[in-house]
Amino acid sequence: MESYFLNPWALAFAALGGGIVLLYILRLRRTKVQFSSVLLWERSVQDFKANAPWQRLRRNLLMLLQLLALILLAIALARPFLFGTALTGGRNVIILDTSASM
Repeated sequence: MESYFLNPWALAFAALGGGIVLLYILRLRRTKVQFSSVLLWERSVQDFKANAPWQRLRRNLLMLLQLLALILLAIALARPFLFGTALTGGRNVIILDTSASM
């Protein structure tokens, strides 16, 4: 069996995932901190390292869920289907229940 897409250009929609990641990287989280001692510079440097762009992406569940939703939407818009001889002899039924009780 071979799989194809009825609308393969819809997969280009997944390229928007790069935009989502870019927005999370460019989001600023800087706050002004006033201090009277140089000893606090060490803590400030540690905070700066922790806020490095790739460090923030490591544990961002919301971004991962948004990327997953975008990829699934792109695949759905591409309308995948199977083409082969193995499914010609049988009947397949897919039932989707969209009621609120499910």
